[in-house]
Amino acid sequence: MIIESLYVLAAAGILFIPAHAATGHGTAGVVNTICKDVAIIGGGASGSYSAVRLREDFGVSVVVIEKDVTLGGHVNTWVDPATGRGFDAGVQNYIDLGGAKAFFTRMGIATQPNVRSVLDTVYVDFTTGARLTNYTPPSAADRSDALRRFLAAAEQYLPILEPGWWSFPEPSQIPTDLLLPFRDFIAKYNLTSAVPQIFSTTGFGMHDLMGSLTVWLMRSFNVNLDRLLLGLDTSFVPASRKNQDLYDAILKLLGSDVLLSSTVIGAERSDQDGVVLEVRSSATGDTTRIVAKKLLFTAAPSDANTAPFELDTLEKSVLHKFEYSASYVGVVSHPSLPLNTSLVNTPSAVQPTNWAAAIPAYPYNTRFENYPNSSYYRVIATGDQTFTEEQAKAVITGSFDKMVAAGTLTQTTPPQPLEFHSFTPHCLVSAYVSRKALKCGFIQSLNGLQGRRSTWYTGAAWSVHVSTNLWNFTDTLLPRLVASL
Repeated sequence: MIIESLYVLAAAGILFIPAHAATGHGTAGVVNTICKDVAIIGGGASGSYSAVRLREDFGVSVVVIEKDVTLGGHVNTWVDPATGRGFDAGVQNYIDLGGAKAFFTRMGIATQPNVRSVLDTVYVDFTTGARLTNYTPPSAADRSDALRRFLAAAEQYLPILEPGWWSFPEPSQIPTDLLLPFRDFIAKYNLTSAVPQIFSTTGFGMHDLMGSLTVWLMRSFNVNLDRLLLGLDTSFVPASRKNQDLYDAILKLLGSDVLLSSTVIGAERSDQDGVVLEVRSSATGDTTRIVAKKLLFTAAPSDANTAPFELDTLEKSVLHKFEYSASYVGVVSHPSLPLNTSLVNTPSAVQPTNWAAAIPAYPYNTRFENYPNSSYYRVIATGDQTFTEEQAKAVITGSFDKMVAAGTLTQTTPPQPLEFHSFTPHCLVSAYVSRKALKCGFIQSLNGLQGRRSTWYTGAAWSVHVSTNLWNFTDTLLPRLVASL
């Protein structure tokens, strides 16, 4: 058994392979071969958390393979070089759920309650740049009543949706509500007054919020987020107001067990023999061979991300059914943008009280949201999975230019372009499949991949798209993985 032999030799510290002998990729530099119990693909919320728990709590040796220059995934924190202040463009806060706060304490990160500053809201149709003049948003009472109706409807499905897919019913038993397009679910439960709030909270991660099946909406805007908006749950942030601090602390703890700026370029996986990965560093061009008993895949299982792993026919038939939305987040500034204000993209069709029309047609920029006590603004552009960074930037600059042309904003003299201080991918997000796929047993097939070919999976495709919910799901997965070693 080739992989098993490699594992034994690497564990003994006697395996050293020249690059030309180890790979067929013609890499420069020397291949270092390392042996671990678990190789983890992706260093975002799920991958970083998994690495800490596996190594520190289960005594399992790990290596994290992360393509970016740091851990953190969708945190997307930008630090102003002039002041050192952090601005979180991606993840905004953490719901106080399960062991989330204890995990921050464990990593030495002080926390504080998340208290959002109240901004003036200006509703603007970004397709024309014109400010809405005849729009009345839902009252606080109406919005809360609708959120409570959503909560009552959603809580009954909590056991089959969270923390993951483990208890999802057979196709013939899937509740009808979950297979409704969200617009029909809204009509059934009279949730229209909550639509603008749902969209502004997390709907931007879904390129077709109203047309999405309710089962997918409930994995983006879930019970915990609803409870948070109703004041029934609480959230927290690092005292530093830099969400990246958690992942910097994890990186410091894990040390050489993290390979940054690295991607898998080849893989062998089998049920009997474990995993061999060839990993290339984009920083040095060197290749490392990793011999592991198990693989934990935490990145989005997209076609591009799974390509190096040579999926077999069954894996392709399941994972390639996933479709995604794509989001990009950034920090921008311009003297014409009003302070203490959020300019919210709101179609003119919403006037005067047509709240169901509050969702823009994609691709769109959700808002220009001023960070308190600063001249910086958060922007979020969302489209389908083909949406590119260049297109996202064009959507944002286009919405700004239209507001200037419409007189909603006053351009400077001489004119200045919108300045991007940070602009990063927050994708792929909101994995989903069709109603037909669900009715044909997709979830059961997805669960059937767990442990197959020595590969386990966690991440947003298997759980709710909120960091603390992802950690809860991962806590149910890791004991199964460890038991398989």
